[in-house]
Amino acid sequence: MLKKIFFILSAILFIQTNLFAVTVTELIDTPTYSILDYGSYEMQFRIFNNGGVTSKISFGIFKALNLGVSWELSNIVGVGNTVVAIPALQIKLNVYEGDAKFPGVAVGYDGQGFFYNDSNSEFLQKGKGIYTVIGKELLLPGLNFNLGLNVNDFKEVRLLGFVGSSYSIVDDSFLAMLEYDNIGKGADARLNLGFKLWATENFGIDFILRNILTGDEERFGCERILRLSYYGRF
Repeated sequence: MLKKIFFILSAILFIQTNLFAVTVTELIDTPTYSILDYGSYEMQFRIFNNGGVTSKISFGIFKALNLGVSWELSNIVGVGNTVVAIPALQIKLNVYEGDAKFPGVAVGYDGQGFFYNDSNSEFLQKGKGIYTVIGKELLLPGLNFNLGLNVNDFKEVRLLGFVGSSYSIVDDSFLAMLEYDNIGKGADARLNLGFKLWATENFGIDFILRNILTGDEERFGCERILRLSYYGRF
């Protein structure tokens, strides 16, 4: 029975190979240098602990510019009051697409944080804020690296860093993601791991382990996240 299940899953993965290509504009918490193509869009639903969902929609409105908006709702399922966050804006500009010698470059702003605190009207974990990121395929086909800097606190300005990598295990069908975020913020730095499965040409499912180096519940410990994405054109 287990052999049959393994065979079916393997067949599904390999049937999808090379049938389509979806641009990966972000890993888990960190952006890549890539942007959505002009005329395309992405809808995303990130399901996290305490019955929370962050919904997001992004558009490729120009060849080099993406715009998006996101909204976090926590405690939707369960007891207690639902916490409604302030909608957050995303802007991303592709400065240079990259070539065989030089990496691609993007700059942007992302106001979407994590775990909104209704009492003081701010996120317990801040979003990226203003950032710049460079990225390139290196060493192996399908192995991409991204490196970036960001400032997300404008009261106490501090330059932070992030680095991420993705590897296409099955071309355009199954992707592994690894990132180290909040570099320069001490104990608040996070190591995240995830896998992305494209079930169809338009629909992707991400299985994520966030902040895997700590079990400290006050810092939300090792968080398990499910993220659903739908890609289309208009």
